[in-house]
Amino acid sequence: MSKITIYIAAFFILAVSVTFNGCTKKSESELRREKDSLELVKYDEIIRELIDSNLIRQRDSTDIYGTGNFDYRDSLESYHRGYSIPRDSIYKVWNTQAFKELNELIKKKPVNPGPYLDRGNHFQNIKFYREAISDYNEYIRLTQTNHSAYMNRGNAYERFKIYDSAMTDYNMVLYLKPDDTIANFNKGNIYDILGKPDSAVLQYDTVVFKDPRLAKGYYNRGTSYLAQRKFKEAARDWEQAILLNRAYETELRPKINKIRPLIR
Repeated sequence: MSKITIYIAAFFILAVSVTFNGCTKKSESELRREKDSLELVKYDEIIRELIDSNLIRQRDSTDIYGTGNFDYRDSLESYHRGYSIPRDSIYKVWNTQAFKELNELIKKKPVNPGPYLDRGNHFQNIKFYREAISDYNEYIRLTQTNHSAYMNRGNAYERFKIYDSAMTDYNMVLYLKPDDTIANFNKGNIYDILGKPDSAVLQYDTVVFKDPRLAKGYYNRGTSYLAQRKFKEAARDWEQAILLNRAYETELRPKINKIRPLIR
C-alpha cells in the first residue's frame, strides 16, 4: 500500500471520528437543553403553586390593621404579627338599631359628616361596598382632611375590585399622613393582584422601612420576590416573617424548603 493510500485512509478515519464525536456532543447538548427545559417547567410549577397559594392568603389586605386604625379592634401585638383578632360583633351582623340611629342623625342634620363615616363603616363590614362608598363619598365631600375616610373608601374599592380608585385613595392617605404603613401595604397588595411584582416590592420596601416589625410586610414581599424568581430574597423574607411571628412557621417552612434547591 502506497503512502498516499495510507494518508487517505487515515484522513478518512479521522474525518469519520470527528463527525461521530461532533454528533455525540450535539446529542449531549440537546439532552442537556431538554433536561434544563424540563427542570424549568418543574420550577415554574413550584413557583406558580407557591405564588397562587400566597395570593389567596394575602388578598384581603385589611387583616393587618392594628389598634387605632379605623374600625378594627386588633391589639398592637397582633398587628405587628400580621394576624387580626375578630372585629367587634356589631360589624358582623346587620345591626338594626345602629343603622336606625345613624339614619335618624343623617336625616336630622345632613351636613354633619360623622354619621356618614360610621354608617359607611357598618355597610363595608357587612359587605355592602356600593353603599359604603356612597357614604364615604358624602363624608369626604364634607370633610376632605381625614385620612381614615380615604383609607376606608380605598378598602371598599379594593374589595369591589375597582383598583384604580383604591390606588387614588391610598395615595391620598399618604399625602395626608406620610408615615402611614397600611396604605403602602395595600398598594403593594394591589400590584401583586395585578401581576406587577416589581412595583409591589417597592411598596413593601417602604412598609418594612416604616415598620420593621410588621411580619405581614415580609410575608408579602417574599411572595413578590418569588414572582420575580428571586428565590434567595423570598426565603430571606419568609424567614424574617417567621422570626417575627412563629405562627407563620407551619405555613411558610414547607414553602421555604421547596425553593431552597432553586437558590443559586
